[in-house]
Amino acid sequence: MSNILYQFDPDGDVTFIIERAPKSLPQSLSDLNASLLSKSYASRLDPAKTSGLSLHIRASSKHLILASPQFRATFQNGFQEGNELRSAGHIEMRIGDWEAVPFLLLMAILHGRTRLVPQSLCLGWLTKMAVLVDYYQCYEAVAMAFLKDQAFKFVTKHIQLEHTEKVFANNLAIPAKVIATLQTSRETRICNVMDALYALFHHLRYGPQLCSFECDMMRLVALTKGMQKFGILSETPQRPAVGYSFMKLRAACLSMNRDHTHCCKLMPEVLKVLGEEYNSLNRGLTLGSFAPQGQKP
Repeated sequence: MSNILYQFDPDGDVTFIIERAPKSLPQSLSDLNASLLSKSYASRLDPAKTSGLSLHIRASSKHLILASPQFRATFQNGFQEGNELRSAGHIEMRIGDWEAVPFLLLMAILHGRTRLVPQSLCLGWLTKMAVLVDYYQCYEAVAMAFLKDQAFKFVTKHIQLEHTEKVFANNLAIPAKVIATLQTSRETRICNVMDALYALFHHLRYGPQLCSFECDMMRLVALTKGMQKFGILSETPQRPAVGYSFMKLRAACLSMNRDHTHCCKLMPEVLKVLGEEYNSLNRGLTLGSFAPQGQKP
Protein backbone atom coordinates (compact mmCIF):
# COMPACT_ATOMS: atom_id res chain seq x y z
CA MET A 1 0.00 0.00 0.00
CA SER A 2 1.32 3.46 -0.88
CA ASN A 3 1.97 6.12 1.70
CA ILE A 4 -0.88 8.44 2.70
CA LEU A 5 -0.94 11.77 0.87
CA TYR A 6 -3.16 14.62 2.06
CA GLN A 7 -3.17 17.63 -0.25
CA PHE A 8 -4.39 20.71 1.56
CA ASP A 9 -3.15 22.58 -1.50
CA PRO A 10 -2.70 20.51 -4.71
CA ASP A 11 -0.25 23.16 -5.92
CA GLY A 12 1.44 23.34 -2.53
CA ASP A 13 5.20 23.78 -2.43
CA VAL A 14 5.86 22.22 1.00
CA THR A 15 5.44 18.52 1.82
CA PHE A 16 5.66 17.43 5.44
CA ILE A 17 6.51 13.77 6.05
CA ILE A 18 5.49 12.03 9.29
CA GLU A 19 6.40 8.39 9.87
CA ARG A 20 4.06 5.73 11.30
CA ALA A 21 0.67 7.22 10.54
CA PRO A 22 -2.28 5.93 12.63
CA LYS A 23 -4.19 3.04 11.02
CA SER A 24 -7.48 4.88 11.31
CA LEU A 25 -6.39 7.59 8.87
CA PRO A 26 -8.00 7.05 5.46
CA GLN A 27 -5.98 7.14 2.24
CA SER A 28 -7.89 10.14 0.91
CA LEU A 29 -8.24 13.54 2.54
CA SER A 30 -11.84 13.67 1.30
CA ASP A 31 -12.66 10.71 3.59
CA LEU A 32 -11.17 12.35 6.68
CA ASN A 33 -13.46 13.90 9.28
CA ALA A 34 -13.39 15.14 12.87
CA SER A 35 -14.62 11.81 14.24
CA LEU A 36 -11.79 9.88 12.57
CA LEU A 37 -9.26 12.38 13.87
CA SER A 38 -10.56 11.87 17.40
CA LYS A 39 -10.23 8.08 17.06
CA SER A 40 -6.75 8.44 15.59
CA TYR A 41 -5.63 10.54 18.51
CA ALA A 42 -7.12 8.14 21.07
CA SER A 43 -5.08 5.26 19.61
CA ARG A 44 -1.86 7.20 19.02
CA LEU A 45 0.13 5.43 21.78
CA ASP A 46 -0.71 1.87 20.67
CA PRO A 47 1.99 0.59 18.25
CA ALA A 48 -0.40 -2.07 16.97
CA LYS A 49 -2.69 0.69 15.73
CA THR A 50 -0.12 2.42 13.54
CA SER A 51 -0.12 1.61 9.84
CA GLY A 52 3.63 1.63 9.26
CA LEU A 53 2.95 4.06 6.42
CA SER A 54 4.24 7.60 6.16
CA LEU A 55 1.83 10.51 6.16
CA HIS A 56 2.65 13.12 3.52
CA ILE A 57 0.97 16.51 3.93
CA ARG A 58 1.17 18.86 0.95
CA ALA A 59 0.85 22.42 2.16
CA SER A 60 1.16 25.97 0.89
CA SER A 61 4.10 28.02 2.11
CA LYS A 62 1.98 31.15 1.60
CA HIS A 63 -0.63 29.91 4.08
CA LEU A 64 2.06 28.87 6.55
CA ILE A 65 3.95 32.16 6.31
CA LEU A 66 0.78 34.21 6.78
CA ALA A 67 -0.30 32.24 9.85
CA SER A 68 3.00 31.55 11.60
CA PRO A 69 6.03 33.76 12.37
CA GLN A 70 8.00 30.54 12.91
CA PHE A 71 7.31 29.34 9.37
CA ARG A 72 7.95 32.86 8.08
CA ALA A 73 11.41 32.77 9.61
CA THR A 74 12.09 29.22 8.36
CA PHE A 75 11.28 30.05 4.75
CA GLN A 76 13.08 33.38 4.61
CA ASN A 77 16.40 34.04 2.86
CA GLY A 78 19.45 32.63 4.57
CA PHE A 79 17.83 29.51 5.98
CA GLN A 80 18.42 26.16 4.29
CA GLU A 81 14.71 25.48 3.89
CA GLY A 82 14.07 28.90 2.40
CA ASN A 83 16.98 28.64 -0.01
CA GLU A 84 15.86 25.18 -1.17
CA LEU A 85 12.27 26.31 -1.60
CA ARG A 86 13.33 29.21 -3.80
CA SER A 87 15.81 27.23 -5.86
CA ALA A 88 13.77 24.05 -6.38
CA GLY A 89 10.25 25.45 -6.03
CA HIS A 90 9.34 22.70 -3.59
CA ILE A 91 10.67 21.30 -0.33
CA GLU A 92 10.13 18.16 1.74
CA MET A 93 10.38 18.48 5.52
CA ARG A 94 10.44 15.48 7.85
CA ILE A 95 8.53 16.01 11.08
CA GLY A 96 10.00 14.02 13.95
CA ASP A 97 9.16 16.14 16.97
CA TRP A 98 5.37 16.23 16.66
CA GLU A 99 2.70 13.55 16.73
CA ALA A 100 0.86 12.94 13.49
CA VAL A 101 -2.70 13.85 14.46
CA PRO A 102 -2.10 17.17 16.28
CA PHE A 103 0.22 18.32 13.47
CA LEU A 104 -2.30 17.21 10.85
CA LEU A 105 -5.03 19.13 12.64
CA LEU A 106 -2.83 22.23 12.80
CA MET A 107 -2.20 22.04 9.04
CA ALA A 108 -5.93 21.67 8.43
CA ILE A 109 -6.63 24.78 10.48
CA LEU A 110 -3.94 26.85 8.77
CA HIS A 111 -5.42 25.90 5.38
CA GLY A 112 -9.00 26.70 6.34
CA ARG A 113 -10.25 23.09 6.65
CA THR A 114 -12.05 23.77 9.93
CA ARG A 115 -14.63 21.01 9.35
CA LEU A 116 -11.92 18.63 10.56
CA VAL A 117 -11.82 20.31 13.98
CA PRO A 118 -13.50 18.11 16.65
CA GLN A 119 -16.21 19.74 18.73
CA SER A 120 -14.49 18.79 21.97
CA LEU A 121 -10.89 18.02 22.88
CA CYS A 122 -9.50 15.99 25.78
CA LEU A 123 -6.85 17.49 28.03
CA GLY A 124 -4.11 15.43 26.38
CA TRP A 125 -5.01 16.72 22.94
CA LEU A 126 -5.32 20.29 24.18
CA THR A 127 -1.85 20.03 25.69
CA LYS A 128 -0.33 18.70 22.44
CA MET A 129 -2.07 21.41 20.42
CA ALA A 130 -0.93 24.07 22.88
CA VAL A 131 2.69 23.00 22.39
CA LEU A 132 2.34 23.24 18.61
CA VAL A 133 0.51 26.56 18.71
CA ASP A 134 3.09 28.06 21.05
CA TYR A 135 6.01 26.82 18.93
CA TYR A 136 4.60 28.05 15.63
CA GLN A 137 3.03 31.16 17.26
CA CYS A 138 -0.24 30.77 15.37
CA TYR A 139 -2.53 31.71 18.26
CA GLU A 140 -5.04 33.73 16.26
CA ALA A 141 -5.59 31.13 13.53
CA VAL A 142 -6.18 28.31 16.01
CA ALA A 143 -8.40 30.43 18.25
CA MET A 144 -10.59 31.25 15.24
CA ALA A 145 -10.83 27.58 14.27
CA PHE A 146 -11.71 26.31 17.72
CA LEU A 147 -13.96 29.31 18.42
CA LYS A 148 -12.41 29.26 21.87
CA ASP A 149 -11.96 32.99 22.48
CA GLN A 150 -15.09 33.06 24.63
CA ALA A 151 -13.81 30.06 26.59
CA PHE A 152 -10.44 31.79 27.00
CA LYS A 153 -12.18 34.90 28.31
CA PHE A 154 -14.25 32.82 30.73
CA VAL A 155 -11.26 30.87 32.08
CA THR A 156 -9.03 33.93 32.46
CA LYS A 157 -11.86 35.85 34.10
CA HIS A 158 -12.33 33.02 36.59
CA ILE A 159 -8.61 32.86 37.38
CA GLN A 160 -8.33 36.61 37.92
CA LEU A 161 -11.43 36.80 40.10
CA GLU A 162 -11.29 33.53 42.05
CA HIS A 163 -7.61 32.50 42.27
CA THR A 164 -6.13 32.73 45.77
CA GLU A 165 -2.47 31.93 45.11
CA LYS A 166 0.24 32.61 42.56
CA VAL A 167 -0.78 31.58 39.04
CA PHE A 168 1.13 28.66 37.52
CA ALA A 169 0.87 26.85 34.17
CA ASN A 170 0.54 23.42 35.90
CA ASN A 171 2.70 21.71 33.25
CA LEU A 172 0.52 22.88 30.37
CA ALA A 173 2.11 24.66 27.42
CA ILE A 174 0.61 28.03 28.29
CA PRO A 175 2.73 30.93 27.03
CA ALA A 176 4.66 32.68 29.80
CA LYS A 177 3.15 35.99 28.69
CA VAL A 178 -0.36 34.74 29.51
CA ILE A 179 0.69 33.51 32.96
CA ALA A 180 2.51 36.77 33.71
CA THR A 181 -0.49 38.84 32.60
CA LEU A 182 -2.90 36.83 34.75
CA GLN A 183 -0.62 37.07 37.77
CA THR A 184 0.06 40.80 37.40
CA SER A 185 -3.58 41.61 36.71
CA ARG A 186 -4.86 39.68 39.73
CA GLU A 187 -2.29 41.15 42.11
CA THR A 188 -2.64 44.71 40.82
CA ARG A 189 -6.44 44.79 41.13
CA ILE A 190 -6.43 43.31 44.63
CA CYS A 191 -3.70 45.70 45.75
CA ASN A 192 -5.58 48.69 44.33
CA VAL A 193 -8.66 47.82 46.41
CA MET A 194 -6.52 47.15 49.49
CA ASP A 195 -4.77 50.50 49.01
CA ALA A 196 -8.16 52.23 48.92
CA LEU A 197 -9.26 50.38 52.08
CA TYR A 198 -6.10 51.29 53.98
CA ALA A 199 -6.20 54.88 52.74
CA LEU A 200 -9.68 55.20 54.25
CA PHE A 201 -8.61 53.36 57.41
CA HIS A 202 -5.65 55.69 58.01
CA HIS A 203 -7.69 58.76 57.13
CA LEU A 204 -10.37 57.88 59.68
CA ARG A 205 -7.75 56.94 62.27
CA TYR A 206 -5.34 59.84 61.94
CA GLY A 207 -7.40 62.55 60.24
CA PRO A 208 -8.09 65.07 58.99
CA GLN A 209 -11.70 64.73 60.05
CA LEU A 210 -14.12 63.73 57.28
CA CYS A 211 -17.42 64.32 59.07
CA SER A 212 -18.18 64.78 62.77
CA PHE A 213 -15.93 63.15 65.36
CA GLU A 214 -18.68 60.69 66.27
CA CYS A 215 -19.39 59.79 62.64
CA ASP A 216 -15.73 59.23 61.80
CA MET A 217 -15.34 57.11 64.94
CA MET A 218 -18.32 54.93 64.02
CA ARG A 219 -16.96 54.44 60.53
CA LEU A 220 -13.49 53.59 61.86
CA VAL A 221 -14.88 51.02 64.29
CA ALA A 222 -17.07 49.43 61.59
CA LEU A 223 -14.18 49.35 59.13
CA THR A 224 -11.73 47.91 61.67
CA LYS A 225 -14.15 45.19 62.77
CA GLY A 226 -15.02 44.31 59.19
CA MET A 227 -11.40 44.09 58.05
CA GLN A 228 -10.52 42.05 61.13
CA LYS A 229 -13.45 39.70 60.57
CA PHE A 230 -12.40 38.94 57.00
CA GLY A 231 -8.71 38.63 57.85
CA ILE A 232 -7.51 41.59 55.81
CA LEU A 233 -6.42 43.89 58.65
CA SER A 234 -2.67 44.08 59.09
CA GLU A 235 -0.04 46.64 60.05
CA THR A 236 1.87 45.60 56.91
CA PRO A 237 -0.52 44.35 54.19
CA GLN A 238 0.95 41.37 52.33
CA ARG A 239 2.17 41.93 48.78
CA PRO A 240 1.60 40.15 46.53
CA ALA A 241 -1.87 39.21 47.77
CA VAL A 242 -1.88 35.53 48.75
CA GLY A 243 -4.55 33.49 50.48
CA TYR A 244 -7.65 35.29 49.26
CA SER A 245 -9.22 36.05 45.92
CA PHE A 246 -10.52 39.28 44.44
CA MET A 247 -14.08 37.98 44.88
CA LYS A 248 -13.49 37.27 48.57
CA LEU A 249 -12.18 40.80 49.00
CA ARG A 250 -15.17 42.17 47.08
CA ALA A 251 -17.61 40.18 49.22
CA ALA A 252 -15.90 41.49 52.37
CA CYS A 253 -16.18 45.11 51.24
CA LEU A 254 -19.83 44.76 50.23
CA SER A 255 -20.66 43.02 53.50
CA MET A 256 -18.97 45.72 55.58
CA ASN A 257 -20.77 48.44 53.67
CA ARG A 258 -24.13 46.64 53.99
CA ASP A 259 -23.75 46.13 57.76
CA HIS A 260 -23.03 49.83 58.35
CA THR A 261 -26.41 51.49 58.91
CA HIS A 262 -25.31 55.00 59.86
CA CYS A 263 -26.52 57.89 57.72
CA CYS A 264 -22.97 58.49 56.44
CA LYS A 265 -21.86 55.82 54.01
CA LEU A 266 -18.98 53.68 55.20
CA MET A 267 -16.73 53.49 52.14
CA PRO A 268 -17.95 55.23 48.96
CA GLU A 269 -14.36 55.82 47.81
CA VAL A 270 -13.48 52.14 48.23
CA LEU A 271 -16.64 50.95 46.47
CA LYS A 272 -15.81 53.16 43.49
CA VAL A 273 -12.35 51.58 43.14
CA LEU A 274 -13.83 48.12 43.78
CA GLY A 275 -16.37 48.55 40.99
CA GLU A 276 -13.79 49.75 38.48
CA GLU A 277 -11.39 46.90 39.23
CA TYR A 278 -14.15 44.28 39.17
CA ASN A 279 -15.39 45.47 35.79
CA SER A 280 -11.87 45.24 34.42
CA LEU A 281 -11.28 41.68 35.65
CA ASN A 282 -14.79 40.52 34.74
CA ARG A 283 -14.06 41.09 31.05
CA GLY A 284 -11.36 38.41 31.04
CA LEU A 285 -8.50 38.35 28.55
CA THR A 286 -8.67 37.91 24.78
CA LEU A 287 -6.57 35.48 22.76
CA GLY A 288 -5.93 38.13 20.14
CA SER A 289 -4.04 40.30 22.60
CA PHE A 290 -1.37 37.58 22.86
CA ALA A 291 -0.91 37.05 19.13
CA PRO A 292 2.32 38.38 17.58
CA GLN A 293 1.98 41.76 15.86
CA GLY A 294 1.97 40.21 12.39
CA GLN A 295 -0.98 37.97 13.26
CA LYS A 296 -3.38 40.51 14.69
CA PRO A 297 -6.33 41.28 12.43
